[in-house]
Amino acid sequence: MVLSLVLLVRMAVVGFPQIEEGFAQLLSRSGWPVVGAVLVEALWMVTLANVYRSSLIAFGGRIQRSRAVTISMGAFSLSRILPGGGAAGSVFAAREMIRVGNPAPATVASMLVSWWVSMITLALIVGFGTATGVADGSVGLAHLAGPAAVAGVLLVLGGLVIAAARFPRLRGRIAIGLSRAGARLGVVSRPEQWETLAAAGLPVRRLLPLVGWASLSWLADATALWLMFTGFGITLHPAVLLVGYGLANLINALPEVTPGWLGVMETALAAAYAGLGVPSGVAVVAVLSYRLISYWLPVAAGLGPGLKMLRSRPTPEAIAARPLEAVA
Repeated sequence: MVLSLVLLVRMAVVGFPQIEEGFAQLLSRSGWPVVGAVLVEALWMVTLANVYRSSLIAFGGRIQRSRAVTISMGAFSLSRILPGGGAAGSVFAAREMIRVGNPAPATVASMLVSWWVSMITLALIVGFGTATGVADGSVGLAHLAGPAAVAGVLLVLGGLVIAAARFPRLRGRIAIGLSRAGARLGVVSRPEQWETLAAAGLPVRRLLPLVGWASLSWLADATALWLMFTGFGITLHPAVLLVGYGLANLINALPEVTPGWLGVMETALAAAYAGLGVPSGVAVVAVLSYRLISYWLPVAAGLGPGLKMLRSRPTPEAIAARPLEAVA
């Protein structure tokens, strides 16, 4: 993170005249792009909640829309505060969904699948945008490598999981491991519940709403970034927008080094757009403004629900199961 911030400062110093000109452009527009970006990010929070909700419904669970929004906001804030990032936020979100009556295996599986589908959806969106840019010469053919590689790895991993679920002995061992891992996190389940879930499979058609909400979520967030660049006087070609956005956000497929990739994401976005021809000063200030809206404002909005989730205790079943887990 320190190296990333040093690079950002260096880019800002070199491009300081561009930053001054960019702010002049923003003031001449009366700040409407900023207002638009805030509204789009509010829509993004709703779509994110429906990503969780649609995945849970695909596994037979149920949750009210308003409750899903509260949980997703709290989980987002915790993922940006706690060590472990998105994984930590997902654990607390899963515990809250279980509290409202959803089975633990279905809830945890829905969280994992929602992440998997979301990342593949992002790779496909970026790949499609890049392909259109290659066709009209806006971006180079080499930019297709990133989304293609991420989509390929995720599809292989998904295929391995599906294949493993078809072998009863291997499925049983995995079920025991998931059950024990969940108990340590306050999420109790029995191995046979996991085996039943894996044996049942999941029809692809039940994931279509999840794909739709994931697409809306990524496109809304990218639109907010486009609006911030517009406010600073740069109108990005859709292909350039998606290439830069995708190059940075595809790192979400990796374990987070910092919560929410704080510091790293800002540098990756600014460097990506500078490499795509955007003046470095404008790239820095537009990206930092976008991250203020897409990162810090949602964190502040979800801080209340997040702290409530953080203080919540494990379910009685989880507390009762801990001695058994310790003995095992």
